Amino acid sequence: MTTSIAADPYASPQTSDLDSATAETFSQPQLFSFNGRIGRMRYFSYLVLSSIFLMFVAGIAAAMLLPVDLSASLYVYGAFFISITVYGFSLNVRRLHDLDKSGWWSLLVALPILNLLLMVYLVFFPGSKGRNGFGDKPVGNGAGVFIAFALSLLLGFAYVGTLMAVALPAYQEYVERAQQTAQ
Repeated sequence: MTTSIAADPYASPQTSDLDSATAETFSQPQLFSFNGRIGRMRYFSYLVLSSIFLMFVAGIAAAMLLPVDLSASLYVYGAFFISITVYGFSLNVRRLHDLDKSGWWSLLVALPILNLLLMVYLVFFPGSKGRNGFGDKPVGNGAGVFIAFALSLLLGFAYVGTLMAVALPAYQEYVERAQQTAQ
């Protein structure tokens, strides 16, 4: 209950703000931004689904332009590659903000071994509770985020499985040819 100055002349001016200060505020994640915070599940879902989508679109665009002009297909694929790289950096920066770390740590993705450690840190470590130096706590995950997370896991495993189904026989054939030439 707030009181006015006329009712209680000895009340401090901050008294009316105490009720709103105890309420926790949440920030809505923005899709294309380097500011704010993003949780683990959204981070993983956005990263996997956007990567698969942009690689698919870039592959189709490059394949359509390849018979016409090789350099044009390379430029198109390069533009898609740059866009997914910038978007991935924005996701890394926002996830680091959720962990109350500077976004500059996202530059570790350029260093071998450290990039794997950074990804493990970003995916598995929980963000700071409540407000931190980079903003309010992100909103909770709704049904759409859970569905996107399940879909990204499914597509991620399918992608790795397909890659293994193609790479292992090719590697075995390479080993056999290498052994035959060595004899």
